[in-house]
Amino acid sequence: SHRKIMDGKDLKEESPVVKEFKEEVYKDAEHRVLEVFPQKILKFKKILEGSLFNVEDLSTVHWDHSVCQAPPPLSPTTTHNGPSTCTLAEEEILSMNKKRKVNDSGAIFEVTVGPKLPPKFSGIVPCNAKVITAIDTVKPEILGVMDNCNVLKIWIQLSIPKIEDGNNFGVSIQEDVLAEVTKAEADAGSYLEQICRYFSNRAKLVSKVAKYPYLDDYRRSINEFDEKAFLSFKLICRELRNIYIVLYDVVAKNYEKLKKPRSENSTALY
Repeated sequence: SHRKIMDGKDLKEESPVVKEFKEEVYKDAEHRVLEVFPQKILKFKKILEGSLFNVEDLSTVHWDHSVCQAPPPLSPTTTHNGPSTCTLAEEEILSMNKKRKVNDSGAIFEVTVGPKLPPKFSGIVPCNAKVITAIDTVKPEILGVMDNCNVLKIWIQLSIPKIEDGNNFGVSIQEDVLAEVTKAEADAGSYLEQICRYFSNRAKLVSKVAKYPYLDDYRRSINEFDEKAFLSFKLICRELRNIYIVLYDVVAKNYEKLKKPRSENSTALY
């Protein structure tokens, strides 16, 4: 059975299943290039000109710091003649951070050191609403670019004829276009990773604000980080639009060579 397949007896005629799949891929790819790509270009034009990214004052992107407030220092009002006014939880924190010292006369006394109360939060610390809106707008489009590029890739790969000596100019065009599509798909994938990195890196900054609520530099760093992320997602929108424009242009200019790279219509498998 293995030798029979290797002799080519089972591959002389293309499987009906494979042939049907190829036809579906060809129709789907042509529909996406001719119909979907122009619609996407127009959609990105509206997004970039809309109110979401058309922002002049980046302070509107800033985070609401009021959700993370710095508590007052923990200072019990214990006196020699009266009890402490600290809560039970505060007393436990104080008792864990007391050190014994000896004065010049040899008397032992306790000194409270370290921490202030943990930062107080008004509920869950939310994400930046403006940046989240940008991500929710951009992310589906990134997935759409990756899906469309994947269909174009399989379309071009299935259109490549069998390897022969000479008359390969059309095949080289197919390979060049395929490389362009593959690069576009990889670029879109890197944009997804950028979204993931945004959340993980921002969470580290917010945790710094929670740990050191008295340092305003950490709060300012979050604002700068959000501004940078917002502008990055706006740039991603432009890059996605450019991907559709470039792919539409290169496919339209080389459409005949992509479908029939050689003068004769060879349907052999690549």
